[in-house]
Amino acid sequence: MSSFLDEIITDMFRKKRDLIAHVDENKCRNCRYCVWICRHKALMCAVVQGKMTTFVNSPDRCTGCGKCAKNCPEQAIEMIERYC
Repeated sequence: MSSFLDEIITDMFRKKRDLIAHVDENKCRNCRYCVWICRHKALMCAVVQGKMTTFVNSPDRCTGCGKCAKNCPEQAIEMIERYC
């Protein structure tokens, strides 16, 4: 029985690592809540080409936990398949 649970847990963690946060700049209002809530410091707000933008600045730090997406008041963050 424990090997069955181990497989489920391992699969669950593997799936999380296969995901990464993606911020939709058209929906994002740059409230910085995701930056504050991400304990891995994977997101940041910065001025890019004269516009305040929120983005994943450290893809290696993003664990794919989805906490930012679940808590975004504008629903501007989705978890997508990791592309690298």
